[in-house]
Amino acid sequence: MKTLRGIITTLWICIGLTSCIQDEPLCPEAEIESFTLPSELLFSDPVINQGQNTIQVLLNKKADLTALAPEVTVNEFSTVSPASGETVDFTNPVTYRVTAQDGIHTRDYKVQMIVMDDEDVYTSLMKNFEFSYWEENSSFHYATPVQKTNDGTTYSIFSTSNQGVALYQQFPVPEQYPTYAIEHNDGFAAKMITKEGPGSILGIQYIPIVAGSLYTGKMNLLNALKDPLTATQMGQPFNQIPVRFTGYYKYKAGTGDYIGSDGNPKPGVKDSCAIYAVFYRIDENLQVLDGTNVHNHPNIILQAMLPDRSSTDGEELHAFDIEFKRLNDEVIDFSKHEYKLAVVFSSSFWGDRYEGTPGSELIVDDAKIITEEDEVVSSY
Repeated sequence: MKTLRGIITTLWICIGLTSCIQDEPLCPEAEIESFTLPSELLFSDPVINQGQNTIQVLLNKKADLTALAPEVTVNEFSTVSPASGETVDFTNPVTYRVTAQDGIHTRDYKVQMIVMDDEDVYTSLMKNFEFSYWEENSSFHYATPVQKTNDGTTYSIFSTSNQGVALYQQFPVPEQYPTYAIEHNDGFAAKMITKEGPGSILGIQYIPIVAGSLYTGKMNLLNALKDPLTATQMGQPFNQIPVRFTGYYKYKAGTGDYIGSDGNPKPGVKDSCAIYAVFYRIDENLQVLDGTNVHNHPNIILQAMLPDRSSTDGEELHAFDIEFKRLNDEVIDFSKHEYKLAVVFSSSFWGDRYEGTPGSELIVDDAKIITEEDEVVSSY
């Protein structure tokens, strides 16, 4: 089983190549670290799926698929073809090949560009979360829910805590990770479990517990160990005003001790789940919320928070219907500003700080964002 120690050992070998010793082995790593285009062309941030070796980019209507020149960053000592900055025709998916320094090891990424001709399709996917479709990471075997349209196109809207866990421990099946799919009502629901963590990770980070989590956005794996609160980058573009957040859930807090981020029990503290959504404005100073500011950033305009986050009764899922409340008086103007919506679920409310009770379980299904436009339509 490949562990963080193995990954770090490989990196150490690569770093050692800068020395003047000629018989050092050449670095075998080949990976795309970033894939960017001018912001005026992007509908949302590119999503790099390292496990599936895919990159998905949603573009605005004005983008010309036949002539795009992405800036591509690969890990040190590697090269990429097509080259970074090279103009490429993306009418059909394009394969980018990364070649490691040793000239032997390669890695191919399938890059798919999608022009958002019909933004209503994307908006619908951002308002209806059935958790019906999951993709398994081919390398590390964790699963992530995806949104799928009627024509079969899949959109990567969600991230999970599984990606961070896979940095230091991998499992053979999705069900051993903190977040995975379970069967429910002739379909699937999302299940999240808080588990005991590995403790100290080679002195880089101390992880006493790992909470199952699911959120719209992406994980910055470069920060997942050294600065976990900034690793969870929460929010996707959203162009309607949300008024209610609904769905079904079941929560059972763990029965043992609540464990703090220092690994010590906190007597009298009871674990609670996280079910909330925030609507916020982006600007030159804020492109995405993370664990440091998702509850209190001044750009947050609307927030929907489950009021009672304690354990539910019985074994059935309970309905929730939460009103979005205003946190400030800012006028929402889609003609002048861009906005994002972050939807967050977790088996431990402070799981991003590595706090919680092992054994806490959260199940969610059929979550929806109801907007002002939906309420106008339903009134007719």
